Amino acid sequence: MLKIYLQFYNFSLSLLWAIVLVLFVADSGKLDFVSLTLLNIAQGAALLEILHAALKWVKSPVFTTAIQVSSRIFILILINIFHGGPWPEFMGISGLQLAVFAWSLTEIIRYAYYLTLLRNTSIAVLTWCRYTFFIFLYPIGVTGELMILYAWATQHGIAVDQWQVWFMAVVAVLYILFFPKMYLYMWKQRKEKILN
Repeated sequence: MLKIYLQFYNFSLSLLWAIVLVLFVADSGKLDFVSLTLLNIAQGAALLEILHAALKWVKSPVFTTAIQVSSRIFILILINIFHGGPWPEFMGISGLQLAVFAWSLTEIIRYAYYLTLLRNTSIAVLTWCRYTFFIFLYPIGVTGELMILYAWATQHGIAVDQWQVWFMAVVAVLYILFFPKMYLYMWKQRKEKILN
């Protein structure tokens, strides 16, 4: 029964993220009510992954899973607060576009990969995508998340309020501490999964 549930979870989330990506791209990198709602559901469902890890239904470490999911939920809250922008852009691309694109593509691949493992199958191209695409998708996603955080900070006059400065410093330190750890972990996984 657990295996069926996990298969359903991974299939549903892979499909949901694919719908989010298609709607987002079709709307020129903007979130309308439907795509924002689906983004909230897709990203919010990741909270279940903390429970899955805590109950040892999956091999993922609880702390790492909680940090990764929490950071995305935090950014998702900011996306909901600033729905409609204004989104600062760099070279014509907003943090929202970077984050949603990177999240969607990462999750489509990740959930599909986990689904194949649960079905005791292996698709070589999917394994390769899972352990290669992170090389550019992780930095793109983190850049987008930081741009969203910057949008929040500039909208709230970060230079004026000492609590906002403190909060931004804490968030920045967390990104500095955990991004390299997660990124290096994926490189290690890549070596184990596709380079051996």
